[in-house]
Amino acid sequence: MQQFHSLYVSSYVMARRPEIQITKVAQFAGHKDSIYDFVLDADTRTMYSACAGGFVVKWDIDNPEEGAMILQSGEAFYSIAKVGNTLKVGSKSGVIYAVDLATNSLRDTTQLHQGGVFFIGNKYSGGEDGVLLRPKTIADGIGGNFNKNTMLLSADSLRCVIETDDSLFVGASDHTIYQLDKTTYEVKRKLMGHTNSVFALAMIDDNTLVSTGRDAMIRAWDLTIGKEIYAVPAHEYQAKSLSYNGSILLSSSMDKTIKLWSNELELLKVIDFEKYEGHTNCINKVQWLDENMFVSCSDDRSLYLWKVEIMP
Repeated sequence: MQQFHSLYVSSYVMARRPEIQITKVAQFAGHKDSIYDFVLDADTRTMYSACAGGFVVKWDIDNPEEGAMILQSGEAFYSIAKVGNTLKVGSKSGVIYAVDLATNSLRDTTQLHQGGVFFIGNKYSGGEDGVLLRPKTIADGIGGNFNKNTMLLSADSLRCVIETDDSLFVGASDHTIYQLDKTTYEVKRKLMGHTNSVFALAMIDDNTLVSTGRDAMIRAWDLTIGKEIYAVPAHEYQAKSLSYNGSILLSSSMDKTIKLWSNELELLKVIDFEKYEGHTNCINKVQWLDENMFVSCSDDRSLYLWKVEIMP
């Protein structure tokens, strides 16, 4: 990716900007509190959402009215992931809940963090305590006797993670993106440029990482040299998430908008309430379901399914 120049955009890129049509396909309603995270299973057309009220709901993506609560707790849920036939849910207290999807029942709970769990997956979890939990800790399920394979990475919260073939990138509230060797877990590099918490990461290509966070900027990093190559003021308030489908980057924000960006971070479209009857509060996450459709969730207690069409 070449370095981005704003003057170049105004004359050339703007002239060839594609026409994009946005359609709100469905609304998933029923949560009574802010929805912080969701996970998609494209193969089964199923979605699981987690909210501040301590509920997890299973949705049929093709039948939005058919939501079923499968977990209830007395604390807020911050993160969620599907690992095989297990649903893992990270909570405000640091407890991780494991739900058996074969029976839709709670299988186990384990205190793995001290404070909120902001991201969770098959291999890694992290959160308010600045601790990264690594493989063999949560990869094979929760419960029983196992050793916590932990790494104190930051004195501040860990907010997001993404992995490549050889590296692990972790965004933190200390304004840093940590690049770790996936085999040794040694910190190979620190990417410095954000002026506040880093909330989201995405890969544009094998050598280009993009990031965003509380400073409302989207920054692009050339991983061959470990340097920021350009930065774009993306939102009016803090940006919360990123998702990339191979051609369009999505970002969401506390400013109640979803924005669509080209690979070069040229703004293609803005989805807001006024024009598209979008969200009315902070949009905590956006994620592509496939090449043309994505899902968003918000503090307004709703999830939306969107369709993106590039017109000829």
